[in-house]
Amino acid sequence: MTLWRAVGFLIKIAIIVAIAVWLANRPGDLSVLWLGHRADMPIGFAIAIAALLLLAIFALWRLWHFLRRAPRELSSARSNSRKAKGYRALTRGLTAAAAGDAVEARKQARLAHDLLQEPSLTLLLAAQAAQLEGDDAAAERYFAALAKNEESALLGLRGLITSALKRGDEQTAKQYAEQAMKVAPQASWAAETAHRLELKVGEYDAAEASLKIWNRSQGIDARAAQRRRAVILTEKARQALIPHADPAAAPDIPAAVAAAREAVKLASDFVPARFMLAQLLIRQGKAKEAAKLIEQAWNTSPHPLLAGIFARAEANETPLDRAHRVERLARVNPGNPESHRAAAAAALSAQLWGEARRHLDRLAEIERAERGPAREVGPHDISQSTARLYARLEEGERSNMAAARDWLERAAGLLPDPVWLCDKCGAPGEAGPQCGHWQAVCPHCDAIDSLTWKRPQLAEMGILAAPAGASPATGAGEILNESGPLRRLPGELTEGQVAAGETAGETGNGTPPMGGSSVDAARLVN
Repeated sequence: MTLWRAVGFLIKIAIIVAIAVWLANRPGDLSVLWLGHRADMPIGFAIAIAALLLLAIFALWRLWHFLRRAPRELSSARSNSRKAKGYRALTRGLTAAAAGDAVEARKQARLAHDLLQEPSLTLLLAAQAAQLEGDDAAAERYFAALAKNEESALLGLRGLITSALKRGDEQTAKQYAEQAMKVAPQASWAAETAHRLELKVGEYDAAEASLKIWNRSQGIDARAAQRRRAVILTEKARQALIPHADPAAAPDIPAAVAAAREAVKLASDFVPARFMLAQLLIRQGKAKEAAKLIEQAWNTSPHPLLAGIFARAEANETPLDRAHRVERLARVNPGNPESHRAAAAAALSAQLWGEARRHLDRLAEIERAERGPAREVGPHDISQSTARLYARLEEGERSNMAAARDWLERAAGLLPDPVWLCDKCGAPGEAGPQCGHWQAVCPHCDAIDSLTWKRPQLAEMGILAAPAGASPATGAGEILNESGPLRRLPGELTEGQVAAGETAGETGNGTPPMGGSSVDAARLVN
């Protein structure tokens, strides 16, 4: 680029020299007659005068232009200087806030506020300084001022949400989150916050609406959003199963059924949705439809909760008829342990001892195979509920109390039965037996859709604790006296409970068995 500029300059010089040579080779005079006077001069002198005149006119124009713009440029220079000082103060204030220096942050916030005409930036710094000093009330005032400005409304609302959650006011935080969602639908954090708070307080329709906005803002993918909507609808249906003391607050069963049906369509493998729908159908007197609903899912989603619903779908049938019906269900998925567990429990209730033993042996074989071949398996690689069923079989078929006692002593150290456990905090679900102990929001850590059906980790790791001063075997041995009847473990079913269709995973008192000697042995001591 420099070469072309040099070439252009040389071309201009050449043109000027050519013009000068052309004029020198053609001498002449120029005569000017003006106002009765005549002036004669050489042509070169005339050109020089004309050039000087043009330069003078240009200089006067530049001077006039400078004088005209000077006041504005001086004012602009002053303003730029103030802005530069203000932004330096703002930068220092933000740095101090990041470093945790509340005094310096407040000082620089005041200086920046005096120098800058940017209220959103200075208010943000002032709010951060107030938060560092622990003055939450002042911080909220600054965030509220930010929320009033259209350009900084989202920033102010986010600060207000944080402050409200910090002081535990979730209702106010929810309102701010819903307002932020309207101000900026593309802000996925606003939709997510509103969704979580709405679901927690039981505003299920609003939670569905915020979920749609959250999905549109690409904060959650379509598949996860479909699953979350199924969870919301299942929780909505679950509310109809909770007993209400006030008759005026009786649940809308048809609406709950519709919600559960939609949840099953969205997530056919979601066991709680199918469980809630089956419970509600039984309440409506549609036992056959409830049983069919479980049969449809048994091949892909066998579960003890579904087995319990299936067993008690027909309330007036005999134990023998129930055993035959559960046997048909087990044949749908013969390789799953829950099929044999349900069939064994029903056979025990009907006193079909041979069938019960056949299913129990197959159940134990499957459970042992699940623990191998990574390590050598043994007689203790079965679950507690399987051992308890063996104890009932020995007691009912042969009245062999010693064998029954032996099985119950083993149960304290066997694999615990699965329960609903939170993946986030490890706490069990606390919903009642009507809901299968499942709920959408963890009651301990507020995580959504975090309950998973699995065995407690403590016993999975082999950490088995006995009550102080007693071994697991000693604790379990207390369940029998020498001549008295067999006393069952917590979670072990009586024949009447089996006839009612309850499974080993759901006890009559509404508490899922946790397993492990630290639970069983401590509860068995009389």
